[in-house]
Amino acid sequence: MHLQQEEKMDKLILISVKEKYVQQMLEGKKTIELRKAKPKAAQGDTIIIYTTQPRKAITAIALVENIIVTTPSEMWAKHAWQLGVTREEFDQYYHNHQRAIGIRMTAITPLNAEILLSAIKLIHPNFAPPQTFKYLNKFSTLREFKNLTPSMIGD
Repeated sequence: MHLQQEEKMDKLILISVKEKYVQQMLEGKKTIELRKAKPKAAQGDTIIIYTTQPRKAITAIALVENIIVTTPSEMWAKHAWQLGVTREEFDQYYHNHQRAIGIRMTAITPLNAEILLSAIKLIHPNFAPPQTFKYLNKFSTLREFKNLTPSMIGD
């Protein structure tokens, strides 16, 4: 059991989020990220937030507070004010789905300098932003990214 705890603590969860939703996260208006698939995540895990086009960069981090698994109607009824989406966007996203997943986040923090996709590709040429989740080893990821120079990182 001790080994499993250490393994979990060594993981980072990379998610892709549209820029308008990242902005709402940073403003505290969106504390639950909606998904259709449940991540392998636990309270305290680190989320790396990749902002999609046009920015195409890692721009923020957060911690997992908990994972919500429920029906779309219950998700909206109980958490609409934390979702950062309109009812129309929510209904379109969960159309024909019986289950809604919410990643409740805390300590949502912008990076001092975003990490551009082009810089990531210097280290991992085949890197592609995830459609759902990408799990990374915390220590090997930090070891690889410590070699980035300021010119590779956006402001």
